[in-house]
Amino acid sequence: MFRVLYKQLLRHHIPTTEPPTTHPFSLYNVVLHHHHHRHRTLHLKSIPRLRASTLPRSFVVEYLINSCGLPPETAYSAADKLCYLSSTEKPDWVLSLLKNHGFTKTQIARLISNMPSILRLPPYIDLQPKLKYFFDMGVSRSEVADLIASNPVILDENLLNCIIPVFNFLKSYFNDNADILTIVKRWPEIFRYSLEYYVIPNIATFRDHGVPDCNIKKFLISTPRTLGMGCIRFSATVEVVKKLGIDPSSRTFLSAVRAIAPMSKSTWGDKWTIWEDKFNVFRELGWSENDILSMFKKNPGCMVGTEWKIRRGLEFFIEKYKWKPAEFLLHPWLLRLSLEKRIIPRCAVFEILKSKGIIGEELKVASALKVSEKDFMEKYVIKYQEQVPEVMEAYKKGGDEFVV
Repeated sequence: MFRVLYKQLLRHHIPTTEPPTTHPFSLYNVVLHHHHHRHRTLHLKSIPRLRASTLPRSFVVEYLINSCGLPPETAYSAADKLCYLSSTEKPDWVLSLLKNHGFTKTQIARLISNMPSILRLPPYIDLQPKLKYFFDMGVSRSEVADLIASNPVILDENLLNCIIPVFNFLKSYFNDNADILTIVKRWPEIFRYSLEYYVIPNIATFRDHGVPDCNIKKFLISTPRTLGMGCIRFSATVEVVKKLGIDPSSRTFLSAVRAIAPMSKSTWGDKWTIWEDKFNVFRELGWSENDILSMFKKNPGCMVGTEWKIRRGLEFFIEKYKWKPAEFLLHPWLLRLSLEKRIIPRCAVFEILKSKGIIGEELKVASALKVSEKDFMEKYVIKYQEQVPEVMEAYKKGGDEFVV
C-alpha cells in the first residue's frame, strides 16, 4: 500500500551524494574540518612511540573500584580501555574537577563506566571549558551532571566546532533550556551530524508542506532523530503522509511521519515488507483497505508495534467482545496499550463488576481502559474491593483466567 506510493515518490527525487555548496566558513565546513582533523589525529596516534611505564592492570582495576565507585565487573572491563595509564595524576584531577562541578558519586561512576577514557582527558584544557559553557548557558549543575553522565559522548566532541554550533541552533528555536536538554538527551549523536546537510533541510521540507513551526518544535523535542534522516527519504516520507490526506497542520501528521520514517531508511525495501506484513494482519482479520487506512489516519501509532502485538490486540477484542472495524475506529489508541499490563487486568476487573450487576451494560470497556492507573484503581478496584474482594485479586494476577 504505502510501499508503491513511496517508491513512486522516491523516483522523482534526484539522489545526491555531495553536500550542498556552502560558504567556506559555514557550519557544514567547520564540522567537516573538525571530523577530518579528528581522523588525522587518530592516524597520528596510531604511529608507534615510546611510552612511559604503565600501571599494572590490577592496580587500575582497584583504582576504578575504590576511587571511581565502579563495581568490580565493570572495573575489569573499563581497565582494558586504560591500558596505557602511567599514573593516577590525571585521573585524580578529572575526579576532583567533576566533584567540584556538582557530579555525585553515582553520576561519576556511571560516566566512567560508559566512557573510561574520560580519565585520560586534559581536565582543565578539555573538560572544564565544556562544563563552563553549559553553566554560562544557565543550565544548573545538577542538570549538567545528569546530561553528561547519561550522554558522555558529548565530552568527546569539540567545543567550538560541534557543541556550540548545535546549541546555538537549538537556542534559535527554544528559549527553555529544558527543551534543549531533552533533545540532546534523546539524540546525543546530533553533535556528529551536519545540521546544514540533514536537520535544516528536513525542517525546511516540513515547512514547504505546510507544517507550522509550533508543530515542528514539538517534533524536534519528541523525535529529534527522525530529522537526521537523509533529505531525499525524509522528503518522500513526508509526501507519502500528505498524499494519504492527513492535514499537515495537525499533530496526527507528525505521528504519521514518526510511524513511517523508520520504514524508509537505507534498507527501506526490507522494512516496507515488514510494514506490509502489518497491514496483512488487518486484512486476514477481515479489514478492508479503507478501514486500514482510516485506522492509520486516526492514530498512526497503532502501526508502531510489532506484527505479533498488533495481531494479539486485534484478536483479543474480536474474540472477547466481538468487535468489528467500526469499534476499533472509535478507539484506535487501544492497539498501543500493553495487553498483559493494562488491557487484560482491567478487562478482568470490568467483567467481574459487570457480572455482579455493579456496573451497567451501557458502560463500555474502552472507558475503563482509557483512564489513568490512579483513576482506574480508585474508580473500579478500591471502591469495590470490600463488596467484591475478587477484583483486587484479578487485577493483581493480571487477569490470568481472563486471557482468551
